[in-house]
Amino acid sequence: MNRAQLTSSKTKSNNENPDPFYTHPVFKQILSPVVEPATDATEAKVDQLLEGLGCLKDRPSTNAKLRVLLSSFLLQAQRLQDRIDLKGGSLLIGWPHNEAYWRIRSKVGYKVAKQLREAMIEHGWITHTIQAERDVYNGTGNAHGYLIADEVPAKARGLEFQSNDSLIYATKVKDSNKKTVDSVVDNRTKALWSLWKSSPLTYGDLKMWTAQRSFSDEALTKGGRFYGPWTSMKPQYRLHCTIDDQPVAEVDVSGMYLTLLFAISGKSPFQDKFADPYQIPDLDGITRKEIKAVILSAIGGGTTHQTQPTKMIKDAGIDQDRLTEIRRAIIPAYECLDALWKRGAPREFYSENLAVHETEIMMRVVETLQQPIFILHDCLICQRDVAKDVGLALQDTFLSYCQENGWTPTKPAFTIEYLAGDAVDEEVVEGCFNPYK
Repeated sequence: MNRAQLTSSKTKSNNENPDPFYTHPVFKQILSPVVEPATDATEAKVDQLLEGLGCLKDRPSTNAKLRVLLSSFLLQAQRLQDRIDLKGGSLLIGWPHNEAYWRIRSKVGYKVAKQLREAMIEHGWITHTIQAERDVYNGTGNAHGYLIADEVPAKARGLEFQSNDSLIYATKVKDSNKKTVDSVVDNRTKALWSLWKSSPLTYGDLKMWTAQRSFSDEALTKGGRFYGPWTSMKPQYRLHCTIDDQPVAEVDVSGMYLTLLFAISGKSPFQDKFADPYQIPDLDGITRKEIKAVILSAIGGGTTHQTQPTKMIKDAGIDQDRLTEIRRAIIPAYECLDALWKRGAPREFYSENLAVHETEIMMRVVETLQQPIFILHDCLICQRDVAKDVGLALQDTFLSYCQENGWTPTKPAFTIEYLAGDAVDEEVVEGCFNPYK
């Protein structure tokens, strides 16, 4: 087993545009209505805060929306404060002013968000600091930036929150300005919410069971990953969660997108077993970090013809000359990447389409096992004592999905990560390309 310090956080790959409650180039948090008071005592305290802001109304439906938004704000303010305590930073939160942003995510709505924002400004809770550059719902834009007053995060102390499933929409399309309704997709998502609600993922006083699926097109054929409170938690916090008071583990597919490309293209640098798709003997002198950055950039752009370093490539410390050198070695070694640029190539080779396959496989694992297993992109969070069985079920599901789609049968490699004292232990389970040959 490999052991790493608890404070060393593994970065999840994410080729989608920034999403609320996820990391963002400007803001560490963007306000998103996701939680509500979990107890009568917390609800009474939230109502007291709303009354102090002059927001509490006679209409129960409006008050319910305000409770969700203020609870979410307090939770995210607390997260920002935790980040400051750990590594510094500021209490800067993104708050979108665009009406469409609020319309496509929940029933909370723009008017309620505007009302609460103006009340917080008036009472000194927040101060406008950064002007938005473009509409946030277009994916690449920014929200307005508000600096939270130093005393505000403490208002969340002792409060208990839980996921809200009555106001949050199950599905949204990032580039749309209207809410998305698809009964089949929504019903599958809400069935998972119901399963998760029976045994929520719990961190301290926060109980989590809802996550919204975010697509990139109105046909719901691109993207589709889940985004919720646990998808943006730092690994060192997430591994402190529990399910039914039991410690958790993360079952993480090693190189999900690349493994999907092996299966779809029928080409792999491995003849059979492999532990890490990003490490092959033929690429001595090139680090795993470099290989992963260049490959994921190619998949994200849908082409291997990237002559200029992307942000991901620059973050890996790769300059122009080094990129040219790496590409010359990687493209012949990973023949599956060839299909990214071939005329008439199937759209499965683009990252947003691969995300749909990834999420479908993960959903099938949870639906089949009917256990409280929470989806985090290419990772499944489950109780530690069943993690190995969940991983093996994931391999079997991936294999049958390949056969169903006429791809080369493939079992993905995966790791199991869990807390061991003050450190994280990792167990590696090998995958296999075309185990039936």
